[in-house]
Amino acid sequence: MMKVKPSGLIAFILLFLLGLGWQAAAQGQKPDYGKIVGTWSLEVSAGNEYYYLTLELAVNEGKLGGKLSEQSGMFKDAPLLETAFDGQTLKYSVKIPTPPDGAERPVKFEMKLVDNKLDGAITIQDLEITAPVTGTKK
Repeated sequence: MMKVKPSGLIAFILLFLLGLGWQAAAQGQKPDYGKIVGTWSLEVSAGNEYYYLTLELAVNEGKLGGKLSEQSGMFKDAPLLETAFDGQTLKYSVKIPTPPDGAERPVKFEMKLVDNKLDGAITIQDLEITAPVTGTKK
């Protein structure tokens, strides 16, 4: 049977615990919001119609948030809700007026950031509509 010196055992335990702490810290790191923060031009393609939106993203007190506007004035500065970015995928919802009747409905956005461009979809569950959306940073 091999005997382990108490000092060697303590060193091993400390290294093990430090490794666990580093791994936990790495998993809890916030993504680089610098890649996503700023003003974006979005294009939504819904059938034969196109909608042009302006998305403004900012970090306030460590949290990502922002506002969404329709470029022709249908709505302006609608606050984003449930905003999340994991370093690759941006998700948020917003309550905005929607066709066909202009009623305010929750709209969910989910887009991936690839080569400094956004690509994904919007979903209006109340109307059972999903449409593609793309975005470029201004």
